[in-house]
Amino acid sequence: MAQKKNPAAVAPGRKGAGKGGPARAATLTAAQPSESARKAVQARWARVKKGSGNILRSEAAPTTPVLDTSKKALHLCLKRIKDAKNENQLRRLTEELQRIVFHKQYQNGENQAARQRTS
Repeated sequence: MAQKKNPAAVAPGRKGAGKGGPARAATLTAAQPSESARKAVQARWARVKKGSGNILRSEAAPTTPVLDTSKKALHLCLKRIKDAKNENQLRRLTEELQRIVFHKQYQNGENQAARQRTS
C-alpha cells in the first residue's frame, strides 16, 4: 500500500507543474517539434522491434503479420470505422487506424533519414 503524500510538500511542485511544457514549446523553432515527434516515433518502434523486458523474441507471443500501410488499407479501415456497430468494435478499429498511421509515419521518417544520409 502506498503512503499518502504530505499536501504541504506537494503544493510547491504543483504550483509550477504546468509551466514547463508550454515554456519549452514556445522556444522551439518550426522544425524542432516535427523532429522531436519523429524521434519519439522511431524510439517507440525500436522498442517494438527489440521486444519488451527480458522476454526474448522467440519466447514472446507470435509476431503479428506485416502491417499494411497502403492508402487502400487506410481507406478500408476508415470505412469499417464508419460502419462500426458498437463501441468495442469502434475502439478496436480506432487502434488499428492508429497503428497504420504511426507505422506510416515511421516508414516516412526512415525514408527521409536514408535520403539525407545519401545526399
